[in-house]
Amino acid sequence: MPARTLTLIALALSALALTACGDAGPAVRERTGAVTVTLDDYLIRPQNLRVPKGRELTITVTNHGRLGHTFRIRSASGRNVRSFTTIEPGETAPPRTADLAAGHYTMYCALANHEELGMYGTLTVG
Repeated sequence: MPARTLTLIALALSALALTACGDAGPAVRERTGAVTVTLDDYLIRPQNLRVPKGRELTITVTNHGRLGHTFRIRSASGRNVRSFTTIEPGETAPPRTADLAAGHYTMYCALANHEELGMYGTLTVG
């Protein structure tokens, strides 16, 4: 098979694989006020999290990736409302609390271009 054909097949398979990765799935509903977030290389799980309003949120973050990652929560206005410093591979950061108003927030990694590479998710309080 010519090299050009192999290259085109590889590109088509890559595009197909990437389109399958775009769905965050249904929201994970947490009713207790305690959530565990897992960081992996360029991925935050759960990607779509829903918590009740009026309840203090306790967040535990574990890094299962091969790289160090941060974890931040950004309000719709762009203000960071909760931050975890760099969590090294295999580490779990001490739990932190957040008292968030009803609304939509973005969870993300602030290192380099990790957010642009897909390391973000949504947090809905309400």
